[in-house]
Amino acid sequence: MKVTIVGAGNGGYSHASMIAKQGHEVTLLKTSNFGQNESFDWVQQNRKIKYKFHDQSGIAVIKNATRNIEQAITSADVILIITQSIVHKDLAEKITPYLRDGQIVVVMPGYCGSLYFFNKCTKNVIFMESESLPYDARITGIGEVDILFENIRNPLAAIPSVMTDKAMIVMNKLLPRFTKRNSIIESAFHNPNLIVHTIGTIMNVARIEYSGGEFWMYREAFTPTIWRLIDHLDTEKCDILDYFGLPRQSFADSFKFRTYEDLNHDSMTAFKHYAAEGSPKGPTDAKTRYITEDVPMGLCFMSSIGKKIGIDTPICDSLIYIASAMHDVDYYLQGRTLENFGLGNYTKQQLIDFFLTGKKA
Repeated sequence: MKVTIVGAGNGGYSHASMIAKQGHEVTLLKTSNFGQNESFDWVQQNRKIKYKFHDQSGIAVIKNATRNIEQAITSADVILIITQSIVHKDLAEKITPYLRDGQIVVVMPGYCGSLYFFNKCTKNVIFMESESLPYDARITGIGEVDILFENIRNPLAAIPSVMTDKAMIVMNKLLPRFTKRNSIIESAFHNPNLIVHTIGTIMNVARIEYSGGEFWMYREAFTPTIWRLIDHLDTEKCDILDYFGLPRQSFADSFKFRTYEDLNHDSMTAFKHYAAEGSPKGPTDAKTRYITEDVPMGLCFMSSIGKKIGIDTPICDSLIYIASAMHDVDYYLQGRTLENFGLGNYTKQQLIDFFLTGKKA
């Protein structure tokens, strides 16, 4: 297949190299001048990405690396949006004019950012979301990426939900480990960053600032007391999933589902394995995107839905207030909400129908 990956950061490089290795024709699209420009220029000139994975090194040959949005989007069968969620709205403005019938667009991960594309597009396109990236990686040099971890399963859902089965046939030809979720609400709420990035960073900010760059969040942050806080936030999340008729699944269980082969094991075993073997160092400062992205895009969206359907989210709201005070900004004002998606006036039943069928009120 012809695959365009939007985003030339850690995720873009790792997924471009691994998908190209599968024999697909990969185009890497960079839509901004923010970060990794020298590295991208090298990849654009050489059409290669040097990767390290499982103690093996290799070179993946890609079809193209470009800043030409029209060329990259119109030529693709599948488009993977692998960027920070804070740019989804802007990307929808740039990309949707060039979409064509029959394409699949996957926002990875999304926090329901696929709705920006879905609401704007007039073509027969299937929009999907993942809750995590299949590969966790870090760019280590010019045109080089170190792939730290690969998920065992990669859940996806479509908007509308009734299109998920059709799209999964195509996606499983792209990478073999995609599995199905029932709704993009599930994809948004099972994004692990919603839970661990926010709590792990906010509740350990003193350690982050004191450590001088030597903080390993996944190894250090999640003490028994912090896990109790995670359990409370998890309950709020699951209460909202339950309202939409979706399965209640804790953070630890969803993490195990994505990352651990044997689902009979205790869920904490999977998390501790990732913390010890696959997790990256960091964050290194209090202005990390673990807060600046995951609070407004994740927690604020969850809070918005809770307010709409009448489910209290006190832990979620408290974390937003604390993060706002820490950074002297109003994350509620900046945050992703139902109103941002044009869903603020929907009734509760209209919301349920919209996520299932895509039908707009």
